[in-house]
Parts: sequence; structure tokens; C-alpha cells
Amino acid sequence: MAFDFEKPNDDWDYTKGKASTWPKSLMTFALIFLFLVVGLKFGFDFLNKAEEAKIEKYDVEIEKAKASFPVENQKAVLTFKNSVNSLKTILDNKVKTSEFLTIIANNTHKEIYFTQLDANINENTVNISGVAKNLSIVSQAANAFSQINGVEDVEIKNSRETYSIITFNLVLKVNNSFFK
Repeated sequence: MAFDFEKPNDDWDYTKGKASTWPKSLMTFALIFLFLVVGLKFGFDFLNKAEEAKIEKYDVEIEKAKASFPVENQKAVLTFKNSVNSLKTILDNKVKTSEFLTIIANNTHKEIYFTQLDANINENTVNISGVAKNLSIVSQAANAFSQINGVEDVEIKNSRETYSIITFNLVLKVNNSFFK
């Protein structure tokens, strides 16, 4: 017996005699989804038009306020605003020496005495010369300085013992924020 592809075989139809609910549920879901999307579109369009009307109302009020404000005063306000912005820029870039000196003083070992401090803002370094009783104290001081926020590296240079005291130079490499 040869199989006839033109005529379907009823033995293989597992839905024969059964009502299928999926297409009906799918159609219901699609209609609900369609109404929801259309409703949201019109709702958002309505809200958008309401907000545009508010913006237009505020634009008219701003134009009225501009028209009532004299031109001389507008120029004075703009000049003042530019001056404030320039001053803000200058103050943001200002080096606050008292703050970084206070930070160094607060982190100085009590048995160290500084003889010289040189801060180079262009190279982001602070060179400190001083004297201490021994190398252990110098090491503790270098460790304390390395813990300061903004200090990237601490180097001990030119340490030597003279008459039972240690003279040394500490070089602190700092980032830009250390001086501001």
C-alpha cells in the first residue's frame, strides 16, 4: 500500500473531535494587547500635548519678564555672572598652602624637627629637610606621610649621621588635589 500525500491520513490527527482553545485565547490576548497599545499611545499623546501647553505658557511668561527688564540691567547681570564664574574658576584652582601645611604638621613625628620645606606645585612634590635622633624615627615619619590622602610616594634621601643626630630629606610625591 502506497501512501497518498494528497489525502491526509485521519489516524494521525490527534485533535480530531476535540475543540482547540489556543487560537481563541491567542486572539483574545492579541485584541487586549492591541487595545492596550492604542490606549497608551493616545494617553501619552494627550499628556505630551498638555506638557507642551505648559511649556508654551512658561515661555510666554519668560518673554514678558525679559521685555520688562531693562537692557542696561541685563548687561549688568551678565557682567556680574561672568565675574562670578571667573572668580569661581580662580578659587577652584587656588593653592591652599595652609591646608597642606596643617596636614604635614599633624602627621609629623614628635621627635623630628624640620629645617626646610619646599613645595613645588608644578612638579607635585614637597621636599622636607630635617633632623631626628635615629633612622627608625625617620622611617616612622616616612610611613606616616605615606598614609596621607593625596601622597603617592615618599622617598628618604641624603640621610646621614652627624654628631649623634640624623639629617635627612624627605621627598613627597603628591597628586594635584593635595595642594587644593
